Amino acid sequence: MCGNKVSAIHPHICIIILNWNGYAVTRDCLLSLQQICYPCFNIIIVDNGSTDNSVEKLSKEFNQIDYYPLDKNFGFTGGNNKGIVYVLNKYNPDYFLLLNNDTEVKSNFLEMLVIPFLTNKSVYATVPKIYFFNKKDTIWYAGGKVSKFSGIVTEFGKFKKDAPANSIQKPVGFVNGCAVLLSSKAINEIGLLDEQFFAYSEDTDYSLRIITSNHLMVYVPTAIVYHKVSYSFNNKANWFKYYLATRNIILLQRKHLNKNLFPVFIVWFTLRWVLYLSVKQILLKQFKTVPAIVKGFYDGLTNTKRYEL
Repeated sequence: MCGNKVSAIHPHICIIILNWNGYAVTRDCLLSLQQICYPCFNIIIVDNGSTDNSVEKLSKEFNQIDYYPLDKNFGFTGGNNKGIVYVLNKYNPDYFLLLNNDTEVKSNFLEMLVIPFLTNKSVYATVPKIYFFNKKDTIWYAGGKVSKFSGIVTEFGKFKKDAPANSIQKPVGFVNGCAVLLSSKAINEIGLLDEQFFAYSEDTDYSLRIITSNHLMVYVPTAIVYHKVSYSFNNKANWFKYYLATRNIILLQRKHLNKNLFPVFIVWFTLRWVLYLSVKQILLKQFKTVPAIVKGFYDGLTNTKRYEL
């Protein structure tokens, strides 16, 4: 670790990790970060109002990193934003890595993520190849793109065994917030995450903002991360994820879609998302998720914010 910039080859990176009642997975994540070979980085744990004494327990074992406890859960967007501002004021790094606490990493992943920035000034974000933690040959993320009309993301290779096509470094149209390296230029020009989303679709929004700025996002397959997938929501009823996903896609399209197309999108979204998902959840006997989908639809249309974790 370091507190100062070392060189142009190894610029200073701050790794921001959100923790919310996730002592065990955060500990595993930190243990994997202890093995990375990159020479100049700092780790900041932003605690989103945990009630399980996470910070106290982690700080006893990992006393060389920063802890920034918050008084409540500000969501993925608010927690990361507060971490970014904290890091800017304390370190003013060259790059910011937003990393989920339910991940473990390969030792060279950070160095691999930096390289595209050093060779192309148009790059504002890089993302690794992400595997499922429990199926280390199966892709969770290998790049992606966003439909401008629907706001729905297509992630390349997801749920499939790894293949040669996933080993090609390339510009992408979507960077997943699970693990993304952002340059200080991106933070200065694009800004922080949009906190209206709380969680879900915030990375889609940020991807679209980078595209609008005419800069690049690059998928780096030699940077490897393993993801335990949605650990923060495992103890929360399934309905909350469906509520956020439904509401936030509408909020996303209210922000990015041409106003003349928005009514058409709503008709399509009602049929393809709301009705389809509701029927699917009924068939799966997940009855509590149906009103959550409807509430998310209503709140997206009316720009209403409700619920916190």
